[in-house]
Amino acid sequence: MKNKKITRSAGFLMVTVLLASAVLSGCGSNVAKTDTATPGTSTQAPTTDNKTLAPVNLTWYVVGTPQKDQQVVTDAINKILKEKINTTLTINTIDWGAYDQKMNVIVSSGEPYDLAFTSSWANNYTQNVSKGALLPLDDLLQKYGKHILEQVPEKYWPAAKVNGKTYGVLNYQIYAIGRGLNIKKDLADKYTLDTSKIKKYADITPFLDQVKQGESGVTPFLATGNITNMYDLSDNEKGMTLDQVQGNSVNPLGVHFADKSLKVFDLVESPEFMAQAKMFREWYQKGYIRKDAASLKDAKAEGKTGKYAVMTGGYGPGSEAGAATELGYPVVQGKPVPQFVNTGAVIAAMTGINKNSKNPERAMMLLDLLFSDKDLYNLFTYGIEGTHYTKVDANTVEIVKDSAYNPSNAWEFGSWFNAYVQKGQPADTWEQMKKANNDSVASPLLGFLYNADAMKKENAQINAIMNEYLPIIYTGTQDPEKTVPELVNKLKAAGLDAMITDAQKQIDDWKAANGK
Repeated sequence: MKNKKITRSAGFLMVTVLLASAVLSGCGSNVAKTDTATPGTSTQAPTTDNKTLAPVNLTWYVVGTPQKDQQVVTDAINKILKEKINTTLTINTIDWGAYDQKMNVIVSSGEPYDLAFTSSWANNYTQNVSKGALLPLDDLLQKYGKHILEQVPEKYWPAAKVNGKTYGVLNYQIYAIGRGLNIKKDLADKYTLDTSKIKKYADITPFLDQVKQGESGVTPFLATGNITNMYDLSDNEKGMTLDQVQGNSVNPLGVHFADKSLKVFDLVESPEFMAQAKMFREWYQKGYIRKDAASLKDAKAEGKTGKYAVMTGGYGPGSEAGAATELGYPVVQGKPVPQFVNTGAVIAAMTGINKNSKNPERAMMLLDLLFSDKDLYNLFTYGIEGTHYTKVDANTVEIVKDSAYNPSNAWEFGSWFNAYVQKGQPADTWEQMKKANNDSVASPLLGFLYNADAMKKENAQINAIMNEYLPIIYTGTQDPEKTVPELVNKLKAAGLDAMITDAQKQIDDWKAANGK
């Protein structure tokens, strides 16, 4: 969660601290309140007798850094799965920078894989639904997802609905997004950085300058070409002011938090977007960002090198310890963006079942086990005790140094609240996360999910254009006074105004149906 998570923004936003205070009602799209087989409604799942189940192998695609001991861990996982649901599993991990492209190819080929990570920021959920790549899961959840439905609060499920149907299992974790900064602790201490004074991204500028002037071989800020997130336009100085319409971290349709009419507009044309673009340009020109930043694709790998003073990352309960474990060195965190919950945050980590899966029932049984079997979940998360981690106490673990299995992806599947906490995290980390979900600012669009079916061509073109320009703008590589107007013109030529009209109608219908 990790959180979030997220993990993409100006560089290294992992969804480590992802994702409320408002109870959702109605459906998460342009559909009416009433729906049958609604996830979140607990039902009695049928008993599955392993002796009556035929043996199957499931294939699961996940995003992350391939692990040296993946097969060793998978073999241990399969011993449990074989015993419980007569199933074996093949896990295919695709690097962060290549995941979208490879999943597009896999989906287009019609490959009958079984499970895949999907979200608002990677292997885009709404686009997969639009392509017909995912199987509707409402009936499967009722039959085989008993523990999933018991644990994920009902109020979050509308965020996963498109036209009244659920196409992805919500991974249960912190849904309150905290967009922050991971700062190398040794450098923060050396330059006496007061992180409490970081209320917006620009507040880190003096520290970046100190690093530039005083540190040889250290790049002040990590930015990469893998930037596809527009959530960070609000800040802790002004509070949450803007939100996105689509459950898609690239799409530029937005609304103002304070606008009760929820009028849709182009976020790229907002003064906040231009101000942020100019900030990155200034950082680039002053040498705080690498000159080849736009060509860098794996922000996570870059962060682990220890050659950067500051990078983006999620914040929340226990996140400093989690980030330190993931990066391999101590960090302190700045919090320039307020914690909030929106639809994109809730669907920032999901698992979809392929429409062409030959064993969708078994796939759902596997997902349900990751909510009910803590030993299995922690095997996925941390690997094998004594080899990849050691126990500090009954509920706390310490990762073995230079472990051959440390994927740092507990947020990517199942219920994160089944995981052991890591050494350095508070014992009540999971309780704090659940509290953050309830206490964080809720978007006025929470529960709405834009359906782009009528705008497939426009949506595809707009996303392609945004993916072309955001890495240039968010690394400061080119002058935003030139590139932002170019971007606006290309978006309009691609049909952005028509898409705004379509989104506005859906929001108006959703408001009427839900008494907003």
